[in-house]
Amino acid sequence: MRHGGWYQIAFASDLDSDLTTVCAGDRKLLCVRRESGFDVYDAVCPHRGADLAVGGKLDDGCVICPYHGHRIALGTDNGAEFKVRKYPSIAVGGLVFALIGDFEPGALPQMLNYLSLTHRIFPGFVKSIRIAPEMVIENAFDWAHFPPVHDVKKVTYGQPRIEDGVFTAELTLRVGPSMWQGTDDGTHHDDGNTWIEVPLLARAYGPCLTITQVAIGGGDHPHFVIAGAVPQKDGTSTVRLSVALPINDDGSAPTKDMADIILQFEGMGLEQDRPVWENLAVDARPRYTDEDSNVLAFRQWCNRYSLERMASGTHPATRLHARAEASSPEEREAWSDRAELVDRS
Repeated sequence: MRHGGWYQIAFASDLDSDLTTVCAGDRKLLCVRRESGFDVYDAVCPHRGADLAVGGKLDDGCVICPYHGHRIALGTDNGAEFKVRKYPSIAVGGLVFALIGDFEPGALPQMLNYLSLTHRIFPGFVKSIRIAPEMVIENAFDWAHFPPVHDVKKVTYGQPRIEDGVFTAELTLRVGPSMWQGTDDGTHHDDGNTWIEVPLLARAYGPCLTITQVAIGGGDHPHFVIAGAVPQKDGTSTVRLSVALPINDDGSAPTKDMADIILQFEGMGLEQDRPVWENLAVDARPRYTDEDSNVLAFRQWCNRYSLERMASGTHPATRLHARAEASSPEEREAWSDRAELVDRS
């Protein structure tokens, strides 16, 4: 697992037990069902490696390990001999997210809160694809792949930028009419001569999670696409994709029919990408051109979430936090503030 940051680790409908293990790269995460949602912890017993969800039982803030019966505290000592780490997590609209690594939560909590108040989130589908998760996410910024892979007639794109720590890029797709995007007169027939301009605003909240604003200010059916990819030990990525549709002007909820149409088109798009991804010569030395600038900028931005750099102490924020700990009480606050600025940049 190369990168930390926010991951969508599950749909809530998949977590039908009090204790469920989900995998993220070489990590096993324990999802604990609560009345208010879900909490996420390490799933491996620190005593001798048992999976705490497989036969474990909740008991007064602890899990009773199924292997030797030790009480394993969840996140805090709680008087137990062993404990497992708790991860920041969010459950909203049937989607469950966890923050991997010692990184700041950033702007994702506010974005998800906005969507929960103004939109209805429709949990979508899961696909397993043999590709690194970062490659799935960078697709949103790889404007040059849209015409050959997805039959987009023209792409207009801007330079990416970082807003509140979020990697952000705008582009406009020229596409033919379909059930997803209609013409001004409300028709959806593609006669081969009619084109629609669809603006996109893609935001990455981590190397493996994007929320893309689609058809806002142009095109039919404005919505958000929430796309997450999680690495697996076998070299595949588990890709989860959902949509959020705005609440109607009269306060009523949008219909599931349109969400299903959008999800169908998004699924078709991933299947168009699949044969390219699964047959990439990933070890080949690339020869980049100017059209790769947005992708290279995204990859550079991803480096701030490197778990290897964080563990080795070479991540800039890690060094600043360490300096803060070693400083006098008078200087500590200033060094901590600088570290937080790096975390958010």
